[in-house]
Amino acid sequence: MEDLNNLHIFSQVVEHNGFSGAARALGVARSSICRRISQLEEELGVRLVQRSTRQFAVTDLGMEFHKHCVRMVEEAKAGYERMACAKAKPAGLIRMSCPAAIAQLLIGPLVPLFISKHPEVRIALEATNRRVDLDDNFDLSIRMCQIPSEDSRMVMRSLGIVQQVLVASRGFLERHGRPATPVEASRLSTLSVGSLQGPHLWKLIDSQDQEIQVRYEPTLVIDDMMLIRQAVMQGLGIAQLPLAFCLSEIREGLLEVVLPEYSAPLFEIQIVFPSRRGILPAVRSFIDFLSAHCRSEVEAWRIKQHTGTGERDSVRFWTARHPLKQPAPGQNNLDAALDCTENAA
Repeated sequence: MEDLNNLHIFSQVVEHNGFSGAARALGVARSSICRRISQLEEELGVRLVQRSTRQFAVTDLGMEFHKHCVRMVEEAKAGYERMACAKAKPAGLIRMSCPAAIAQLLIGPLVPLFISKHPEVRIALEATNRRVDLDDNFDLSIRMCQIPSEDSRMVMRSLGIVQQVLVASRGFLERHGRPATPVEASRLSTLSVGSLQGPHLWKLIDSQDQEIQVRYEPTLVIDDMMLIRQAVMQGLGIAQLPLAFCLSEIREGLLEVVLPEYSAPLFEIQIVFPSRRGILPAVRSFIDFLSAHCRSEVEAWRIKQHTGTGERDSVRFWTARHPLKQPAPGQNNLDAALDCTENAA
């Protein structure tokens, strides 16, 4: 069997530009380094370095092989770090940011449970709707974004898929009528979660998988989803909210789904953090804890991934495989509302 230590030694020879530099870095004799590299070249049947009394050079094959050696060493180090973290006891401060609504409804109830299991951990949570940079002294951040999303700079763990719906109070719709199209809905009183500058628009998907962006002028703009939900329940207008955020009110008949035949692009609640390597035991334990205690609103088999057309030409988005029907009073979750749509199809 190949001696993998030779790969580590060779990576050091390349990084320190010679046998002497590698010997000093590893704390071994230069002759031992030379012997191990010769042994490696004999096993591979190729020349890795060109040797002379005046010059040291790595061959083209040697440089290609060096890339594999570096990856092997990095993976080995990551494995050792992961095992060390698994044995270490979670302790210390976790600094995190989270949108206010997610903090109140999802993360807030779970934090006391985690701290009760790990009493040596402290958590500082900043509930903010602004997009934070993890360089601002945060260990992790929770965000909600439309999928598919790509951010190669960060490592991401999913906490679940979110379905968005247009909702209004039954009294509002009885007074103003139930709109038949998104444009009709936008002409009624509307509410928006965000800033006054906007943009204020609904993203919807029609039966032909075409993305529709409907702009509207909101009667009320608040950077707080809970206050918007309260205003909708009081009959002020129509708003687009995560289904989980208003499902109980829909079941109780306080709110009604507007234009249920139109889907909306799915969103995902994500934990993002800078790197898997060097992550503190407390942070890793908290990420694993949240992942284990959060459930996706839309299961993977109910998700449709496609490229559609719309105002932005060809766009990628994920939707629920079937549009949502108005859940009947007493339904405890989203399943029945989806199932009846699938059966009808």
